[in-house]
Amino acid sequence: MNFSEVARIHERYKNAPISQAIADDDVMYKTGKDWYFYVGESALDCILSALTLSRLNTVTAVLDLPCGHGRVSRHLRAAFPEADLAFCDIDPAGVDFCAANFKGRGIRSKPEVPDVDLGGRFDVIWVGSLFTHVDRDRTDRWLRYLCQHLTDDGILLASFHGAWAREVHLRHYPMIGEREWSKIEKECARVGFGYRPYPKQDYGISFSRASAIVDMSCAIPGTRLLSYTERGWAEHHDVVSIARTDRLQDWESAAKRHP
Repeated sequence: MNFSEVARIHERYKNAPISQAIADDDVMYKTGKDWYFYVGESALDCILSALTLSRLNTVTAVLDLPCGHGRVSRHLRAAFPEADLAFCDIDPAGVDFCAANFKGRGIRSKPEVPDVDLGGRFDVIWVGSLFTHVDRDRTDRWLRYLCQHLTDDGILLASFHGAWAREVHLRHYPMIGEREWSKIEKECARVGFGYRPYPKQDYGISFSRASAIVDMSCAIPGTRLLSYTERGWAEHHDVVSIARTDRLQDWESAAKRHP
């Protein structure tokens, strides 16, 4: 997408009202009122940056997964007022709230993302703080599944716990118990991706090296790695962006599609 079109989207967003609707059970708002809206806007900034690297001409369908209660969704609606928005989460209350307040389609998620019928393909898929809570196997499988649901040249952005997460855990607040964290760090040092579940839960905390996520992304057939940005989302999570643009497409075919 050319810079002028991305600038037009950004200008429209800046002049649009951002919904102030907050669900009573929005945990993200209760634990972060001071930066709630900043975090949502930062996600949009990540998306707009990736669009400038992509071959997309327009954005007509967007998926927010997991949507929670709309920390990011409200900004997506302001930026893409005519787009079909889909909100997916394992929490039905969050899905229903987003669908009702941000004019879109709700999708109930499942413990295994590939079991979810997403109902079509999307130009943009935003995956904020999902892979930060699951192991490497699920990250790889789910990332591949979601990339299959991109339109041609569509983009997926996903956040990860990178190097800064270690500082957050040690200097600011513990994300998991010290015994689990020690195992996470050792595993990450060995293979580039560490994970341990919360007690009696099927999800927990993951910690990864940028190189491991880049390698994982570059192994997805029919796609192209656009970028990896350390602390790209709200100065906290690393963000990878992947396009459904074949990295092995020959020059002649590429020129025909994009003169």
